[in-house]
Amino acid sequence: MLTSAILVALVATLSTWWVSHLLTRTWLYPIMSGFMTALALGEPMVGMQAAAYINLAYLGWMTVGGTMPGNLMVASVFGTAMTVLSGADPSTAVVFAVPFSLLGILSWQGYMTINSIWVHMAEDMLNKGNITGMRLMNYVPSFFVSFILNGIPAFCLVYFGTEFMKEFLEVIPTHLVSAFEVIGGIMPALGITMLVSFLGKKHLMPFFFLGFLVAAYFELSIMGIALFAIVIAVIKSGKDFIASDDQAAPQK
Repeated sequence: MLTSAILVALVATLSTWWVSHLLTRTWLYPIMSGFMTALALGEPMVGMQAAAYINLAYLGWMTVGGTMPGNLMVASVFGTAMTVLSGADPSTAVVFAVPFSLLGILSWQGYMTINSIWVHMAEDMLNKGNITGMRLMNYVPSFFVSFILNGIPAFCLVYFGTEFMKEFLEVIPTHLVSAFEVIGGIMPALGITMLVSFLGKKHLMPFFFLGFLVAAYFELSIMGIALFAIVIAVIKSGKDFIASDDQAAPQK
């Protein structure tokens, strides 16, 4: 169990650390990070099923404008681990994942706040011409911050069992959890508002409202709207390309 606890702690740490963005962001999602967690626990099939249910609940998960409606990395690792360790049905994985996701908002804010210290230290070293020290500050300290905030709790969950984490969650005041839920509900609206402020151009806004109206009145899925958007984008880009060619053509 010690080996499994260490491996799960590493998955939880690396899921938040910058290396998870180095080649691909796919392992930020439960279908990948949950699978690695289950693999470390020796139950890959059960873990994959649990991760799939968690992933389904977070299909629309977006961190728009710096906002975070939930910590998906924490939800996937801890939710999958809780499901496997408790022997629960994989379909109930979301029940375990959601509380950790909301609590993970706080750990994420702490992670980003603490890491801002290393940014200022890196700037000071850069001003002194210490390139090696600047790179060190950018890459290394954030690992230990993620390990403390994510890795150690994941280790405790696996090594000491699910009862330890259940007791930990019960210690958290109910009003604090409710506050996280309210914040999690507001943040997506705030993120969309910030996104609109960046896209607030006259020639783009009709497409934004078109997508909203299609979703509201025709009840199309996000995937269906995305496919229509791709077709419209291809048609519009083709027309713009033809128009630019016509303008560039020499006049006879």
